[in-house]
Amino acid sequence: MNPFKTLLVVYDPTREEQPALERAANIAETIQASAHLFACIHYDTAKSADQSGEIQHLITEQQAVLDDAAASLKERGIDVITEVEWDKDWYHAVVRAALRHDADMVLKSSFRHFAGKRTLKKTSDWIVMRECHCPVLLVKIREPRERRKVLAAIDISATQESYERLNEKILQISNRILDCSGAEVHFVNAFQNFKAVPDKQQLIQDWGIDADKVHIKLGKPEKIILERARELDVNLVVVGNSGRTGLLAAIVGNTAEKVLDKLECDVLSIP
Repeated sequence: MNPFKTLLVVYDPTREEQPALERAANIAETIQASAHLFACIHYDTAKSADQSGEIQHLITEQQAVLDDAAASLKERGIDVITEVEWDKDWYHAVVRAALRHDADMVLKSSFRHFAGKRTLKKTSDWIVMRECHCPVLLVKIREPRERRKVLAAIDISATQESYERLNEKILQISNRILDCSGAEVHFVNAFQNFKAVPDKQQLIQDWGIDADKVHIKLGKPEKIILERARELDVNLVVVGNSGRTGLLAAIVGNTAEKVLDKLECDVLSIP
């Protein structure tokens, strides 16, 4: 069963390259999903009697750009619709659009930021990952290879019910990726206490995973994920998003956010 029937694709009106759109087209074509191409724009306009007319003109111009981008998807037999919204807070506009259209996945292009910017300022990537109720695929500029490799980060020693559910979602989605694309899927579990070493055999038995595809390593999750992703040269890292909010989130972040800029591959964040 295809878990991703509707893909919400965030179109960046400030850039020519649209890696998220290109990746969405490939995914939609492979799994027969539909695509919703969404752009949110906002410009400073002069206060005048015709301000609303100027705004509508800008929306119409952007709509034409989206329609042109959607044409290539339609030529490939992909069901696609387009939408332009006027809002200064485009980060949250994406979150609302995902809810409004019941998206199964949001795809957004992701570009490298300096660590200080990630730490001190909210970025669109963080906001979309934290607040979307569906998986978010952050797409880097990298050509997809014929043979896909996926690394899914899990914590099979977790005892809290919320983390157990998150583990199950990551395992299910990773197995579906394996079924749909024939990807080589690996699983990594970092631990920091020898009193709670994850049970590798239990994971193999419960999920039918090959022993050589399970990597149990001592160390901080973000460090172990980065090491294994680079060693395996993966296309995609699947990681849970704890959805921290407030000051703790701004200073500490979660694993998904800590590895985002350091990885050269796509990152699929699971809420």
